[in-house]
Amino acid sequence: MRHLTIAFLSLLMAAGSTQASSLRVSPVGLTINPGTATSTIRVWNNDKRPLGVQVRVFRSKTVAGEEWLEPTRDVVASPPITTLSPGGENLVRIVRITKTPVGTEERYRLLVDELPDPNRRKAGTINVLVRHSIPVRFEGEQ
Repeated sequence: MRHLTIAFLSLLMAAGSTQASSLRVSPVGLTINPGTATSTIRVWNNDKRPLGVQVRVFRSKTVAGEEWLEPTRDVVASPPITTLSPGGENLVRIVRITKTPVGTEERYRLLVDELPDPNRRKAGTINVLVRHSIPVRFEGEQ
């Protein structure tokens, strides 16, 4: 496996220069207590250019030991898309909008994606986009 990783990195370097931004998020996991319907994450742009960010929420289920993500309307992120200024930051609210009570627990996965910047596209250049995958758990009344 290590040889495969080294070969892949060598291929990337041979293909031209790479560019990646610095999208950071915190926290890296959310556990939301019973009776609470909202929480927040913070996103930062450490790049010297504006950065487009998209936040999506998926229901997380475990099937045969594997995590499966499916679309949901029960929990939303606000704002779902934002542009961070250079060195900027933003709060994203995570809101459970369904009125159905939480059973034992509900699990979701928050995907925070850097959006491609069309102005950075250049021949012979690989643009690396960042994705953070954050587990979110709403706890039910025990």
